[in-house]
Amino acid sequence: MAIAVLILGVATFSMAGLQGEVKLKRMASQVESLARESLLQAVMKQRVITLDLQGGLGTEGRLQVRRVGDKTFRQPVRGEVWEFSPSGICEPVDVRLSNEVGEIELGFDPLTGCAVRKEVRVKS
Repeated sequence: MAIAVLILGVATFSMAGLQGEVKLKRMASQVESLARESLLQAVMKQRVITLDLQGGLGTEGRLQVRRVGDKTFRQPVRGEVWEFSPSGICEPVDVRLSNEVGEIELGFDPLTGCAVRKEVRVKS
């Protein structure tokens, strides 16, 4: 009986961690989709589209950014935006999303608006 309870406890703990990792990957997917959609809208509407970085881009976890010239990730400042140009390019930005389970870093390509670098770190 004790062994069964122990196995059940380990399985429950593993499932909770797995759910957190899924939530983290879902946040990254949302940011990637938002970036591609914003670039597409900028080109189609022929106007600059901006995303408010301080608002967290609609994610549930914590969002940090690293722009060209920044050495480390930092919290977005008030009024800081990510611009998508009607010429079909966006500002090169690295985004770090984190929650209680881990973090994902995404590096966005200015020509495609797609994440070209993705690093996932999950806490053990």
